[in-house]
Amino acid sequence: MRQIGIHLLHSNTEYDLEYTYLAEESLIQSGTLVRGSFASVPFGMRKKTETGVVWSIGEEYTGGTTYELKEIKSVSGIRPPLEDHEIKLAERMSEMYFCSIGECVKCMVPPEAPGGRSVKYVSLPDGFDEADGQEAISKLRNIDQIRIIEMLRKGPAPAAQLARDAGCSLSVINTLEKKGLVNVYKASQARTDPERRAGAPALPTYDRHELNEEQKRAYDLITGLIHKRKFSECLVHGVTGSGKTELYMQLIADTVENGGNAVMLVPEIALTPQMTAHFTHRFGDRVAVLHSRMNDRERRRQWDKIKNGDVSVAIGARSAVFAPFEDLRLIILDEEHEPSYRSEDRPPRYHAAEIAEEIGKIRDAVIVYGSATPRVETYYRAAKGSIYYVPLTKRAGRAALPEIVTEDMREARINGEIYGSGIFSARMVRELTENYEKGRQAMLFVHRRGYARRMLCTKCGAVMKCGGCNLPMTYHEKGNRLICHHCGRTVPAPETCPACGSGDFDKKGAGTQKAAEELQKLFPNAAVLRMDTDTTSGEGGHGKILAAFASGEGEFLVGTQMIAKGHDFPNVTLVGIISADSLINMPDYKAEERAFELLTQMSGRAGRGNDAGKVIIQAYNMDDYAITASVHNSYAEFYRNEIEVRKALSYPPFSALCILKFAGENDKEVYSTAADACAGMKKAASDYMRSGVGAGGGVGIGGCCPEILGPARSEIPKVNNRYRWVITLKAADRRSLTDFLSYWTNNGKMLKKIRKNASLSVIFDGR
Repeated sequence: MRQIGIHLLHSNTEYDLEYTYLAEESLIQSGTLVRGSFASVPFGMRKKTETGVVWSIGEEYTGGTTYELKEIKSVSGIRPPLEDHEIKLAERMSEMYFCSIGECVKCMVPPEAPGGRSVKYVSLPDGFDEADGQEAISKLRNIDQIRIIEMLRKGPAPAAQLARDAGCSLSVINTLEKKGLVNVYKASQARTDPERRAGAPALPTYDRHELNEEQKRAYDLITGLIHKRKFSECLVHGVTGSGKTELYMQLIADTVENGGNAVMLVPEIALTPQMTAHFTHRFGDRVAVLHSRMNDRERRRQWDKIKNGDVSVAIGARSAVFAPFEDLRLIILDEEHEPSYRSEDRPPRYHAAEIAEEIGKIRDAVIVYGSATPRVETYYRAAKGSIYYVPLTKRAGRAALPEIVTEDMREARINGEIYGSGIFSARMVRELTENYEKGRQAMLFVHRRGYARRMLCTKCGAVMKCGGCNLPMTYHEKGNRLICHHCGRTVPAPETCPACGSGDFDKKGAGTQKAAEELQKLFPNAAVLRMDTDTTSGEGGHGKILAAFASGEGEFLVGTQMIAKGHDFPNVTLVGIISADSLINMPDYKAEERAFELLTQMSGRAGRGNDAGKVIIQAYNMDDYAITASVHNSYAEFYRNEIEVRKALSYPPFSALCILKFAGENDKEVYSTAADACAGMKKAASDYMRSGVGAGGGVGIGGCCPEILGPARSEIPKVNNRYRWVITLKAADRRSLTDFLSYWTNNGKMLKKIRKNASLSVIFDGR
């Protein structure tokens, strides 16, 4: 039989290579092997079997090469062939994020479901009681091991799921097994639809209702764009409680009724249970759910349902943007301002909004960005008329925006009007008491988790720091321990200062744990729920806490940013925000924007029912424009100030940035690698302009060659015993950055040399 030459794409992190293989003509004629197929091939001198993608199909092979061509072994079953639109997207992503096409293709490959019906389970030993647990935890020195033990107190769990929920590797479980603290065994795993998991059905939802005048105008505009089957982008700028979710559901209903498919993105897994409850109530089993907390079997099953056309709607976090629908017409990004839409763990380090835009262009779909506090870059595009602007200025129904008041903590301290350790002002306590006595609920936002930011010796001023990261460790009263939340190191809290021997400590600051405990002291008969990464690590953790609060099992909910958005609790009439200005004092040019977003989103949780809401913002710096704008509930006021600062300092949307992050265990080696790279870039920049490749402009903003800054220590200089240095590139636009990086690295080929001495991450910001 005749053989056909197949050009197979095989990629690493740095760059792509095409290899030529042979395939039987019958595979081509039968449609078994097409462009986009995944094929298993012998690769390298040892002929190890690897998987590649068929990138092109050539003519009949007649010989003539000086080397022997290998033959494709089989067509891989990891997924059906890539569609043309998926291939185009992978190519575009490779250009946008300066990574290999192969890394982009991985985003479109579902996890392989575990073979067979039995999987590894983990449980605590027989007879393991509370006393045993406390004793075991007191001896452990690793936060991941402690989390595993605490999670297993709730019952046995699949090993892979347990490790994923704890945010650690399976080696942690293996270590605990060797210590005799857990049992590992094989058992059959129940197949549970994620939309029916614990907690989700108990969350509040509602039937379809009539849209108000503003919602109806938005609905008519967006459905009109969808029906035209032409790429469009819309910013739905709606105040909190304006009915954006109802608008989304009716837009999706129209899309489905007309034979199309839709993707609904939420920024965090914490929002998935409630959004899933809304959508399954409205669309039944036509909804698929995709997010990282699901095990591989569940994710693969949901992916297959989408690919096979068994569902019409997909809900999930950022990776759900790659849902393989056949007739995709609508993508909605709820809370589009959220930073969790950016992926920075591994290449491609993408932003879901940018991927949605590219998909929309390729597939003629409509993209809807929804937020009460849109990203400055998104609003800037709307102000310029580049995308449609859809305002929703009123709350849906009869609910009014809450009253927002501020409490100057400087004056409160001077006047002695603070409670206990100073977390709550006297006014905050009065408002909480009055709200509680009326039988209403309250939510309190705290910027960080845990008990306190640091443990400080009052005699010598030494702060207890992590030996691996050189960062202040967090004090947790439970177990009287210090924990580093960057690397996971945990040690008993010292009785005396290691520096001077004093036993006098001041546990400064307050996190969610400390705030919840002081609140419990204030209201001993009330149920105080806490929601942060420490309390939601178990399976269904988010949904269980939200369901309990929604059903009235808790009078107070204390939490970090995961309680600040997307939740709708009609009985919440008071919201307290602790240390609001701590949000602003962060080493990030987006700190003001992030502060305004969180303050506004958190304020929006109050008064969503029939009763009026009130918000109390405690802060030391009362004059900051992010705080004053949130008090006035004025995005326009915030935007006027912020856009002027961005323009003056040439930050996005007036430029594009590229951050190159170097990390490694040897500080001098990492610095040397970063310094050599920086010197190489500066030389390349000179050659780039002199050779004419970058002609037509100078260095920096407005020029074709980027401004090169660094190397500098990262804002968190050492994490998990790995030192970190950064180089920042700033240019007029993204294309200028990627063109220069391609020139400097010879299209990525020299990156492997750099990564011999330090890991390298490339992250873009701005267009």
